[in-house]
Amino acid sequence: MRKSIVPWLLGLLVLVISCTKKTAEDLVMGNQSNGTDLIRNAFTVIPFDTIDITALVPLGNLNPPAHTFPTDHMYFYCFTNLASLNIKSPGNVTIFRITRIRYDAGAPNERVDYSIAMGSDKSYLYWSHVSQLSPRLLAAVNNFASAKCEKPYATGGTYFEPCYLELSLTATPGEILGIAKTKNGLAGIDFGAVVNGTGTNPLDFFDASARAQLEPKLGRFDGKVKRTILPLYGESMQDILTTAMGNWYRQGMARQPEDNHIALVKDNIDPTKQAFSVGNNQKGLPSGVYYFNPENSGYINRHFAEVKADGNTYCYSLGIPNFPFPGNSLIPSTSIIIRMENGTTLSLEKRNCDCSCAPYLFSSNKATFTR
Repeated sequence: MRKSIVPWLLGLLVLVISCTKKTAEDLVMGNQSNGTDLIRNAFTVIPFDTIDITALVPLGNLNPPAHTFPTDHMYFYCFTNLASLNIKSPGNVTIFRITRIRYDAGAPNERVDYSIAMGSDKSYLYWSHVSQLSPRLLAAVNNFASAKCEKPYATGGTYFEPCYLELSLTATPGEILGIAKTKNGLAGIDFGAVVNGTGTNPLDFFDASARAQLEPKLGRFDGKVKRTILPLYGESMQDILTTAMGNWYRQGMARQPEDNHIALVKDNIDPTKQAFSVGNNQKGLPSGVYYFNPENSGYINRHFAEVKADGNTYCYSLGIPNFPFPGNSLIPSTSIIIRMENGTTLSLEKRNCDCSCAPYLFSSNKATFTR
């Protein structure tokens, strides 16, 4: 019998891509001229055996500071007493890029894992945090001797050194392409799809049988809470123009990495709850995710999509008892105030009192964010 153990949270990685906004209709792919682009409903094999999958975390996960913004990929979580799990090819695919990531290169705690991209530059499915490549893929990359290496960067307190190799390697349905090693009882991978430079729902490219196996797994990482609100696969880009809802960039700071910024968004498991996802650069407010129950009237805990540049300041009491885990409660003597200065500028400040403290006035600790 597989044993249940305390979860080790996966290290998270965003593939840095050039993003252009597309409508949902633009992201639906049909047959493509070059034969390697993604085709909707084409894949038939899921990466892991169903029995090994504890959860598939929907799009929009929050894990600041590295993932301050809702993620545009999913996560497989597999709690297992096995040493590793095989990762299988989803169908007849062309592997066009394999990336090696060195974490804290040269340090005593240096570690390495891989990303595998299948499709083409235009549209592709990918896995990240692959622990080890299959012998065939390992031979194909030839120790990354001819790889292109990007400039190392830091996010979330970790230094990343990515090197990628472009190739054209076909794989067949179910072929083992790598393994996910188990650490502290947990194995898993990032799981995403990119079309025309924009992250989208990877399940769109699997057939009905594969989706029927995966959709019941959509929910919290431990499998104990399912997502029941449509769209079941979650939401990544949540910006609603001229409102407070969405991603915000600290004024005067680079847009990448995400560490310095904030997101005012919905929870990806229960989207009736909303949250401040806070990076490293907000005075008096440690990096983290701060939940609340949104209201549709008044100036306290107002739904982000209803906060506009109306001259009003809105206050938020933080914390929901037993959400997202049992035992959580309201955070005492703490609140956040926000005001939309115009359609693209937001003021925000953390206060050392709750929303009963009025008036809601900004001090020199106010931070300014822009779209």
